[in-house]
Amino acid sequence: MNQILLEKLSNYLNNNPKEITINQVKKVAKGIPDKVALSYLLKEYLEYDFDYTKILNELNVKDYINNEYYKNIIFPNKKYNSWEFKHEKYNSYELFVMDDFKEIDGEILPQIGYFNKPFYYPAVFENNRLWMSITPNEINTMKNDINDAFGNVLVIGVGMLYYTYMISLKANVKSITVIDIDNNIIKMSKDILLPQFKNKDKIKIINCDAFTYLDNLKEEYNFIYVDIWHDVSDGLPLYKKFKNYESKYPKSIFRYWIYKSMKYYL
Repeated sequence: MNQILLEKLSNYLNNNPKEITINQVKKVAKGIPDKVALSYLLKEYLEYDFDYTKILNELNVKDYINNEYYKNIIFPNKKYNSWEFKHEKYNSYELFVMDDFKEIDGEILPQIGYFNKPFYYPAVFENNRLWMSITPNEINTMKNDINDAFGNVLVIGVGMLYYTYMISLKANVKSITVIDIDNNIIKMSKDILLPQFKNKDKIKIINCDAFTYLDNLKEEYNFIYVDIWHDVSDGLPLYKKFKNYESKYPKSIFRYWIYKSMKYYL
C-alpha cells in the first residue's frame, strides 16, 4: 500500500504539482477545514483511497521567512555557465515534500506540506534542471544535523551553502571545509553567497571529488556532513559508498542528508 501511495504522490508532485488551486480548495471547503478539503481533492486527483489528512501539513510562512538564512542572504537572479540562481514559488495550496518520512500508526508515510498563501524561495538550476533549493524540506531535514555539528566540520557538497551558513553561526563550530566537484557552483557561491556570511573566515571551499578527498584525508574532522544527492533514488548508492569511510575515520561523526528517509529503503 505504501508503495502505491508513494508512486502516485511522486507522479503528482513531479508532473502536476499545481493542479490543485486555491479556488478549488475554497469551493470544496464550505463548512469543513481547508486541510480536509485538500485531502478530498488529492484523493480525486490520485484516484486512490487513503486518509490524506495523515500526511498533509499546513505550514506558516513566517516560520520559514524568519529563518536566519532567509533573513540575511540576498539572492540576485544570475547565471554562471550551466548554473543559474532563480526564485521559484509555491502557489497557495500547492503540495510539496516538507520533511523525512514518519511512522504514523505503524505506517511509514511521506510528509506533504502546503501554505495558504504564496511562498517564494531561492533555487539553483543546472542546465535548467533544479539542483538545489532552500525550501521547508531542506530546512526541516537539516535541522538536527545543524544542531549536532561541532568542532572542525567537513561539508561534502556546496549546494547553496545553507548548511554551511547555519553551522557557521554556531560558536562551537571552529572551522568548515566545503568540497564540491563543480567549479562553477563554487565560483557562484564564492562570488554571491560567501561575501554575505557573518563568519566567512571560518569557511574554506575546495574544488575536489569527494571520494578522492576522503581517500587522501590528512586533516582530522570532528563532524562530516554529506549532501550531494537529489533524493532517495540517487542517494542510496552514494550513501552506501560513503558509509565505507566511517571505519576509516572512526573519530569523525558522519551524517547524511535525508538519511531518515533512506533507512526505510535499506
